[in-house]
Amino acid sequence: MDELTAFNQCLAWLTHTTALPEHLDGLVLCGNSLPATATAAGQLAQDYQLPLLIIAGGIGHATKYLRQNLNLPKSQVSEAELMATLVRKTGYQGSIRLDKTSTNTGSNATHARALAPTDWRHVLLVQDPLLARRTTLTFSANWPNANFIRYAPATLQLNRLQPMHFTPNTIVAGWQPAYFTELLLGEFQRLVDTPTGYGPRGQGFIAHVDIPEEVLAAGPVFTVAITTPPALTFIFKI
Repeated sequence: MDELTAFNQCLAWLTHTTALPEHLDGLVLCGNSLPATATAAGQLAQDYQLPLLIIAGGIGHATKYLRQNLNLPKSQVSEAELMATLVRKTGYQGSIRLDKTSTNTGSNATHARALAPTDWRHVLLVQDPLLARRTTLTFSANWPNANFIRYAPATLQLNRLQPMHFTPNTIVAGWQPAYFTELLLGEFQRLVDTPTGYGPRGQGFIAHVDIPEEVLAAGPVFTVAITTPPALTFIFKI
């Protein structure tokens, strides 16, 4: 398997498109580095006429990249606060409840649950598409009485590796190259149910995940590509 195929096998599974539901009780936006996710959350909240949305995100690994993408490198506020401003810019007039302290996906889930109405049962999760699959599993583990749907409008694919170039249907961009590859490798390692992963055989943070054989086979190939110099770089042509 060549490196480009390996990347795309993993991305196709990790970011596989999901259909939006007919009905939602609520929406949770998880802090991440991509301003486009906040814009999408604001638009979706209006489309579903939601009176409330929750944004969960303190200051963590994605914060500096979000600030860079917003051209606010000296900002000291949380991801939740930065994203709330973006949500308001979409015209959303409903209530926004902020979790400004969580620094990982588990605390995103528990803090959001504490802020949510008790009757929320069908909840849309908006997150960096690379993180959305694990985020959904983590919320399900920490918020057992709700059904979570991950927002995944398009499957990410690459048509070139050096420099990295996404296919034209990619609608979310904004990763720094090293951060993108860090996220991709990290998610693969966490989702594989091994003693070092996040599943029952490891940390126990999420349920077991059945990963397709072709994705498991791709893992060692793109791992070598990510960890072996020269570093991969991006060009974005959306």
